[in-house]
Amino acid sequence: MSIEIDLVKAYFESNGFLVRQAGTHPQETGKKKVVPLPTIAIFNPNRSDNGIDLSFRMFTGDLVGVKSALVSLLGWSNSCFTNDCLTSDARLMKFFKGEASAEQLNLNFNPSPVLAESGMGDFLRILVIPHFPRHEQKAKLLTESLEEAGVDGVLTLRSIFENLLRQATPARAFINQDIFHILKLLKAYDLVKEPQLDMFEE
Repeated sequence: MSIEIDLVKAYFESNGFLVRQAGTHPQETGKKKVVPLPTIAIFNPNRSDNGIDLSFRMFTGDLVGVKSALVSLLGWSNSCFTNDCLTSDARLMKFFKGEASAEQLNLNFNPSPVLAESGMGDFLRILVIPHFPRHEQKAKLLTESLEEAGVDGVLTLRSIFENLLRQATPARAFINQDIFHILKLLKAYDLVKEPQLDMFEE
């Protein structure tokens, strides 16, 4: 399990969600094995249903409208994402075309019998991605493509990381102590600075 999925778990736990492992097993598609993305199930015990006016591009403030969801991670460690994708929308769109196919996402977001018995009810399908296109037209194309594949919303790793860094204060205790201990150390040694959160700035 990658550090990224630990960050995603810590993010939802620290924002009031119950979190557990979820997902389905690899399936054969002809001669090609389709491996599901790392997936967790999240549940907010303080909500009775999922909001109907949530934006597709999600931020931490949108979590108040989420009751339950399957959250899958398309991250650096389980894909071909590279630094070049951060600076080029063309490369980023090529990345999504190869790594976020409808076949892949359909496998990930099909509910398993375990989920059906968990009391989640109707749930959202949220995808955590490394980066979102900057160009408006590219962002629109990606949104349409992921919506057609059954995705209800996306969160970026940057948004997740930024929120965790803001929460990582010496006085606060968290369920995932290892993750927050690392983040507290980064802040203690001035390797990240708020509010911009510029890393390793001289």
